Amino acid sequence: MSRPSGRAVLANLRRGSTLAHFGRSFLTGLGLIAGICGLGTGLFPDLAEEFGTPVLAASLAIALGYGAWTAWPRLSFDRSFELPATRVSVVVGDLFSQDGHLVVGMSDTFDTELPVLIHPGSVQGQFLTREFAGDTARLDAEIASALASRTIVASERREDKPLGKLDRYPMGTVVVLGSERRRYYGVAYSRMRNDYVCESSVSHLWNALMDLWSAVRNTAHLGTVSITTVGLGLARLSGRITQADMVRLIIITYLTSSRESVVASHLRIVLAPGTAAQVDLRRLGDFLRAQ
Repeated sequence: MSRPSGRAVLANLRRGSTLAHFGRSFLTGLGLIAGICGLGTGLFPDLAEEFGTPVLAASLAIALGYGAWTAWPRLSFDRSFELPATRVSVVVGDLFSQDGHLVVGMSDTFDTELPVLIHPGSVQGQFLTREFAGDTARLDAEIASALASRTIVASERREDKPLGKLDRYPMGTVVVLGSERRRYYGVAYSRMRNDYVCESSVSHLWNALMDLWSAVRNTAHLGTVSITTVGLGLARLSGRITQADMVRLIIITYLTSSRESVVASHLRIVLAPGTAAQVDLRRLGDFLRAQ
């Protein structure tokens, strides 16, 4: 896993929830120390009078240290479940540096061409360059093979869509690429318009994720699966769902599907450092622990 930058830590340190947590922890620690010191004063009044100032200074230092330690933003959260028997992690890092299988968001046309149809900096753009060494022909061949038995729901005319692929597949269609050692799950969560703009909705994301977990269950052999917050920015969803809500949606759909039958041994949700700076990591950790 790549080492994340301090951007996420600094952003979360500035959040009101972090300061509030620090204040509560500081007062809790100080109250506990005060209770212990009060008991000591009653039992050893002479020692309390002689060492009162150093003890007070030490008490404040310990309370401050405890408050800072508990409030310091963490860059990973993890919870293991007994029913269903699985584990869910939220980490800050690089999706393509993770071990195991990867999820990549795609459109209903499964277009792959850079840079007009697919933004080079998007997850799918990085997928092509980093996992397929920029070999678009090889990626297209694997996708075509995976789609061979799938139903085409519509086909565009070349004059309406001058670039890219013409056939459209149902939202939520999943192509399983790669090998047993490292699967790539390309899930259609957005619609590629004929002006090459992708769009989606929260309901499309929910249904696509549920279809994704079904495909993972059938082919991942209970391995580790990593996913990032698909569906924002380029899919025109940033005004309707936040990054934090996207993480919650991934967790909820995964656990819902897992309670029918275990999907994977470990789901890892990977937030890029820039993304992590936009969310309250502590609240995401609290949400995961509450499930």
